[in-house]
Amino acid sequence: MAWMIRDVRGSDLIDLTKLVERCFGEGWGWSALAKSHELPISRMRIACNERAALSGFVIARRVADIVEIDLLGVAPERRREGCAVALLEDLIEREVARGGAELRLELRESNHSARALYAGLGFVVVGTRSRYYPDGENATLLTLSSERTASLEPRIETGRES
Repeated sequence: MAWMIRDVRGSDLIDLTKLVERCFGEGWGWSALAKSHELPISRMRIACNERAALSGFVIARRVADIVEIDLLGVAPERRREGCAVALLEDLIEREVARGGAELRLELRESNHSARALYAGLGFVVVGTRSRYYPDGENATLLTLSSERTASLEPRIETGRES
């Protein structure tokens, strides 16, 4: 499937809030997303399907040459169609084009499918945060090093907006 990936617009925030809630439950409401959207360090991208329906998102922050991925989500009915990979490749390519970057994130230790997704893109486990989540579950720390991202060639694909 070809995904149209673009920056989040203010007019997207209500639909984005609904999709975040579908993917993760409560936690990131409209107010938090709106505040993040206003920050110059924010990287908020969405993927739409061929009918222009919001199907996935990635929310990250860049400080200097480090990008922290805060959320990555895909509508349940659109999972396993390449949306998450397309969003992550887009984020990596854009940040490499801005001068290379190290990408980091935490994910639940039990989230094996997400860990496999990130490993497939070259992320490696670099540590654990004990009892990181409110329910006491540990977080696995992953990184895609600046050495790895520096070797990637930015590419522009048809269907992607800047």
